[in-house]
Amino acid sequence: MISKLFAKKERQEGQQMKTDKELVGLAVSGSKEAWKELIGRHYRLIASAAFRITGGRDTDDVIQEVLIQLFRSLGSFRGDSEFSTFLYRLTVNTACREVRKMTKLSSLVSIGNEVVEKMLDKKEIVDSTYDSLEKDDMERMLQSAMGKITQDQRLYLTLHIVEGMTLKEMSEMFGAPLTTVASRIKKARVDLLKEMERTL
Repeated sequence: MISKLFAKKERQEGQQMKTDKELVGLAVSGSKEAWKELIGRHYRLIASAAFRITGGRDTDDVIQEVLIQLFRSLGSFRGDSEFSTFLYRLTVNTACREVRKMTKLSSLVSIGNEVVEKMLDKKEIVDSTYDSLEKDDMERMLQSAMGKITQDQRLYLTLHIVEGMTLKEMSEMFGAPLTTVASRIKKARVDLLKEMERTL
């Protein structure tokens, strides 16, 4: 497992912790220890984001691809933002690209489950039309509808609702105008609601 390769070692008491920026500089200069420390420090962020985007399918392969892309682009990190922000965007971009290579919508089932829970918690979709439904029935309807909208729509809903990314963050990540991102999220919700209405 990749996680075992980059498991973080316990630090000795009193040892000074290097900043991410310092570790990046050392890693770019060829320090294997700095690279391992950097990945060990942020492995959970990579794994969590990758799992949510892939739905658990081939997650290890996606993580491996993220590490490859990170190694290649590490020198482009200038410290203008937090390293975790830089790494998160790289992880999401890489995972999204890999997911688009997958042809089966079933690969995103667990994404649907989590989006469903968030939508129910935040009342993202639910309105008075569904007041008479039990929670289990609502979950089944939402899950079914999630399986019928497009893959990109599921990704947009996941990033916005589950990951909590703002329109600005998504705009920067996808290289699209704010209005375009907002429009895509709105259409994803509309299409999801239409699919739900068909099951009533």
